[in-house]
Amino acid sequence: MSTAALIEQPDTRLQLVTDRMVGGRVVSCWGAAGSGKTTATVNLGFELASLGKRVLIIDLDSYRPSIAALLGLVNSGPGITAVLRLAKTGRLTLDELERLGEELSFGKTSLQVVTGLKSPTRWPELDGDGISELFRFARENFDFILVDVASELEEGLFSQTSDVPRNFAASEAIRLSDLALGFFAADPVGVNRFLSDLREAGFEFWPIANRVRSSVLGRNPERQVRDTMFQIAQLKIHTTIAEDGAAMDIAQQRGQPLLMAAKSSKAREALRLLALEIADL
Repeated sequence: MSTAALIEQPDTRLQLVTDRMVGGRVVSCWGAAGSGKTTATVNLGFELASLGKRVLIIDLDSYRPSIAALLGLVNSGPGITAVLRLAKTGRLTLDELERLGEELSFGKTSLQVVTGLKSPTRWPELDGDGISELFRFARENFDFILVDVASELEEGLFSQTSDVPRNFAASEAIRLSDLALGFFAADPVGVNRFLSDLREAGFEFWPIANRVRSSVLGRNPERQVRDTMFQIAQLKIHTTIAEDGAAMDIAQQRGQPLLMAAKSSKAREALRLLALEIADL
């Protein structure tokens, strides 16, 4: 099978379901392992908040939840499992969300974060009733809900102790979203991983090339990655994010977003422009 055959043609992809777009917008951030999707998710959240939007970030990655670590939240609250329990019993309120999650402030702006699973073995607790009710609640109280999901989408995986499919959380979050972003690292390994994950992706998304750099792609790396992905997979790259390791290192060391730690970073500028597009949804 050719590489291009792994990807459905754009006209056969599921279209975004606009009748879900009532209240706040849900944006799922999906991508191959090592794509930098979690870092991008957090930075997009801060960029949207800086525009005056009410923002909620949810770590729904059932394999590698890492938003708490990225933000330096060593003693984060109970997180997603406790929030979902309240949501599906109709007891979730803003006060409870603040108690179980984390509020991050910078200047006069803040956003809310629901951290991920304390142990990946608890993935069966990410069930349909809880996710749908959490999203409904979030739409009523926030302008934008950014959801970090796992890359794995393969169906039919179950355990002997749960009737919740192993990859249900990611698929359900994307199904309920108004927009999906698909991140991949712009290097041979990242592209290969992304093409493999696309076998299970039957939905429309904005392809985002992350860590774009001439040291791997040669001269004019943006054009190289755009041309390559279109030739092998008929994908039109929506956004490219330049590699800026120094800025990312500073941000991670400080546990801060790029808009605070490295405001003039090229990576930050690309994420800022992407946030402006999302804000117009």
